[in-house]
Amino acid sequence: MKRLLGVLALVFTAILALSGCVNMNAEVNVTGADQATGALQVTTHQENLQGQKFEDVLATQLNTAELDQILGEQWEYTTIEDGENVGLRFETVGKMNFVQLQDAFNIFGFPISLTDKGGEFEFSMPGAGEVAVNEQFTEANLVVSFPGKVVSHSAGEVEHHSVTFDMIAGAEEYKATGSANYAMFYSMIFGGALLVLVLIITIAFAPKGAKDPSGH
Repeated sequence: MKRLLGVLALVFTAILALSGCVNMNAEVNVTGADQATGALQVTTHQENLQGQKFEDVLATQLNTAELDQILGEQWEYTTIEDGENVGLRFETVGKMNFVQLQDAFNIFGFPISLTDKGGEFEFSMPGAGEVAVNEQFTEANLVVSFPGKVVSHSAGEVEHHSVTFDMIAGAEEYKATGSANYAMFYSMIFGGALLVLVLIITIAFAPKGAKDPSGH
């Protein structure tokens, strides 16, 4: 397998030093034509810290200055402490076009590809050793979501508009196609146009005000 790269290597090593096991969940959310967002969480179980505060322990393991430099202006991150898991969640800084999102995920060593097929969006990423999943990952999932329904996919499990790929189970390639679902967009345009038309008709046929008896 390829070695862990960039941010993922930095955070994985830090959390691994704390607990010995790591969970990773990545998200690719296609929101529209050439628009998408991304997220990635790296966590471990709270009990592995043996009562210590995550931020305090992480500060001794993670070079935050180096992390900030690698992330640049593409990602921002927050700590997770939900009572069960602790770790870091990374989110893209706002919506990105497909090329920008691909570049952002390369920081984690994920060579994703997004393509607009005209009415459908296609996601793909090499498997079979192209993306490293260390044996000390206890969970490693990639969730790809589309505006419309999932049309086709390789491996993975479908739920609503999303496909979840288990990167521990692995695959030759992670691939999914989803519909663009422009129905809501067009219904909003039609609804707005209809409202304007009703207003015009209402104004045009509204009864004129009664004439003032004084002649004014």
